[in-house]
Amino acid sequence: MKMPTVPRGSPLPSLGLTALLLVGPGTSLQAATAPAGVRGEVLSLLDRAGAVPQETEWKPLGPAALSVLEELAADPQMPPQRRSRAVTFMAAVDHPQATDRLQAFLQNGDTQPDLRASAATALGLRVGTGAVPTLLPFLQDRSDPVREAVARALGRLGGAQVQQALEERLPLEEVPGVREALQQGLTFTLP
Repeated sequence: MKMPTVPRGSPLPSLGLTALLLVGPGTSLQAATAPAGVRGEVLSLLDRAGAVPQETEWKPLGPAALSVLEELAADPQMPPQRRSRAVTFMAAVDHPQATDRLQAFLQNGDTQPDLRASAATALGLRVGTGAVPTLLPFLQDRSDPVREAVARALGRLGGAQVQQALEERLPLEEVPGVREALQQGLTFTLP
């Protein structure tokens, strides 16, 4: 089935502002019209106490799961923990744009720091060592939670470049929680 698109400059169909915020002009509306069943499954996976859903549990939900997670993460009415989990679980979603969406969350300085921190964690999980160049500049972010999450994510990824960056940042860091994350990250990178 061919999904309708919104040509640039055209008025939106009845989906309105929500569709624009989720997909933007010129983008497929499939993401903005995720089936209710997918939303219910996503909520169920997010709300599981103590259990982290595996990638195999997200895969059957298909690409529509990403739009649901984005919607939940952007909803200020949602509890903060659910919003952060929604961002983190974008790492496991079967959608080619998930990495780009996580980078956008991380790079947007207007996004809540906890959501940006979750995006840093998720980016490391999703991309692996390929995320190192994207994450490194955020060791100097103005937000403590972001710097902390980036230090931990980089530490898990390891490598000589990461070790050097963490060592260089450690003497400059003044926040105790971030210093601890840098030190932890270094212990992961050392042989």
